[in-house]
Amino acid sequence: MRIAIGMDLHKKTAVCCAVHAGPGKPSEDEEEFLRRFNRDHGTQPSEPEDIARIAEALRGHEAHVLIENSTKTHETYWVLTNLGIDTVVAQAQDLYRITKSVKKTDANDAAELAGYMRRRLNGEREFAVCKMPSPVWMERREICRAVLAEKRHLADLKRRARMHMLLHGIRLSKDYSDIFSKKAMKEMWDSRDTCLRLLVSEARSIKARTDEEARLIRATFGHITDFDLVMSIPGFGAVSAAYAVSMIIDVKRFGSSAQLAAYFGLVPKVRESAETSHRCATTHRGDREMRRLLCQSAIVHVRTAEDSVVSALYNRLRARGVSHREAQVAAARKLVTVVWSVLRNRRPFSTDRELLERSAEMAEEAEGDPAAD
Repeated sequence: MRIAIGMDLHKKTAVCCAVHAGPGKPSEDEEEFLRRFNRDHGTQPSEPEDIARIAEALRGHEAHVLIENSTKTHETYWVLTNLGIDTVVAQAQDLYRITKSVKKTDANDAAELAGYMRRRLNGEREFAVCKMPSPVWMERREICRAVLAEKRHLADLKRRARMHMLLHGIRLSKDYSDIFSKKAMKEMWDSRDTCLRLLVSEARSIKARTDEEARLIRATFGHITDFDLVMSIPGFGAVSAAYAVSMIIDVKRFGSSAQLAAYFGLVPKVRESAETSHRCATTHRGDREMRRLLCQSAIVHVRTAEDSVVSALYNRLRARGVSHREAQVAAARKLVTVVWSVLRNRRPFSTDRELLERSAEMAEEAEGDPAAD
C-alpha cells in the first residue's frame, strides 16, 4: 500500500498521521492498518530508536514521510532514510495550510503534512524540497556555528567592558580599536577593578578557544577547493567562507545565481493581486546566520575591493539616496552572484594576497558581532 505520512516533530515527541495515497479507495485491511498505525504512532517519543520503530512498522509498504524543517529534522531524516523510508523535508514558509491554520494542534499539523505529501505523490507541487546535508557536512556546519557563538560571546564581553569603564570613569592610555588586544587587557587588569578583571579573564579564555577553533576550521576545510575559492573573494573570513561552503555543499544544484540568492533569502517577495505585482522585502528564507554573514561580508568587500561590481552597486545606490541597510542587502545579493560565478567557473576572484589578508582580517573582526553591519 502507498502511504503518505505527516510527521510533526518536536524535541521529545513525534506526532504522526498516515493516510492512504494510492489509487482508488483503500481496502478494509488497509484501513485497519492505517488505524492501527495512527493509534500506535500518533504520539510517540522522537529519539532515534523510537523513529526506527516507525520504519519497522511500515515494512512491506510504500511509505513517504513529510517533515517540517526544524532542529530535530536532520537526525530523524537520516534515521528514516537509512532504513529505506522515502523522507521529504519542507520549509515552514511553504506550508501555508499549517502556518495560516486557525487550529494549531500537533495532530492537525501532522494531518496537514500528510495531505501535502499525498498531493505531492499525485503530482501537485505546493512546496520546495529541502536538501538535507550528509552527517559529514552537518558536522562541518556545527563547527562553524560553534565558532560563531564564541565570537558573539566575545563581542558581547567587549560591549560590557566598554560600558563598565564608561560608567565608572575608567580610561585606558589610548582608544584601542580592539579593547581585548593584549595591551588593552593588561591595562584593564592592572586597573584592579574586579568586574573588569572578570571580563578580561573570560575574554582570555574565549580568545584561546577561538584560536584553537580557527585552526580546526583550517584543518576541516583547508583541503576543500570551494573553501579556497570563496576565500579568494574579498569580504570573507575563514569562518564565513567555511559556513558558506557548508551551506552550499554543491553549487551545481543551483542552476543560477538567482536560485542561490533565493536559497539564502536575499530575493524580494512578490505579491500579486489582479493585474498588479508588488516587490516587497526579502523573503528571509534559509539560514539567518548565513544571511547576516553575507551582509557583513558585503560591507567588508565594499571597503576593500573598490573596483568590484559589488562596490559599484553599493556606491551607486547610496548616491541615489538609498539607505545603508537597503544598499547593504543589495550588495549582499550581488556578492552571492560573485560566489556562484567563482564556484561554477572554478576560478578565484582575486590572487592579491595583501588585499585578501587585509579583507579577511576585517571580516574576522566582524563575524561575531551582529552590530558590525
